[in-house]
Amino acid sequence: MIVNTRPKEIGEKTNNLLIELKCNFIHLPLTEIKKFEPPGASKILLDKLGNYDAVIFTSQSAVNFGIKFFQEKFETAKYIPVISIGLATQSCLNELGISSDVPKTFNSEGISNLIKKRAYRKCLVFCGDKSPQLISMTNAEIDLFPCYKSQDNKSIDFERIKKLDASVILIYTYQSLEILVKNLTTYEMEKIILICASERILKLALNYNFKDCVLAESPLDKDILDAAMKMIY
Repeated sequence: MIVNTRPKEIGEKTNNLLIELKCNFIHLPLTEIKKFEPPGASKILLDKLGNYDAVIFTSQSAVNFGIKFFQEKFETAKYIPVISIGLATQSCLNELGISSDVPKTFNSEGISNLIKKRAYRKCLVFCGDKSPQLISMTNAEIDLFPCYKSQDNKSIDFERIKKLDASVILIYTYQSLEILVKNLTTYEMEKIILICASERILKLALNYNFKDCVLAESPLDKDILDAAMKMIY
């Protein structure tokens, strides 16, 4: 049984792909994505979009909830480079007709290296309500445009996982992994195969003593599901 842990807001695409693949699965969102009204001070930053060397999107949710604000000003600053933290975020922007670059490693460190390589001095970051690690990893001036918040899902029925003899669980974020760890016993963790969206998530899962962890080729749904399918067939 495959378990899709993505939030309802972005998990339906994964569900549809699982249906196409004729997989047995359950959707158990471990987190919830809530719209977060950007502070007035952040909205003012968009009026000076031309002052930035680059615009950065840190997640698919940053695109989903921040793109309307960006597009309102995009016409006046089409030349500004756009950076996506990874391939899934890049794909979201591509669907909206916005091209973007991705770093060699799909995390804050990768973006920091890209900023340094291109000698960017000032960047605007579309993100959640928590400050990204990027701020402490670069000497560039970073302004934030928070537009959503990710919170633990308080109504998770973990019995849907615990009663399974075996399961393949898709994990896309640290937050989801930590929720899983808090609610499962060591014995229950041993019955699980984790499909990890990044190497950093894989390392954290191993530190939590998950025995069967698989690193997907990329965080894209296709690659996550390819890895999962190999575990069940």
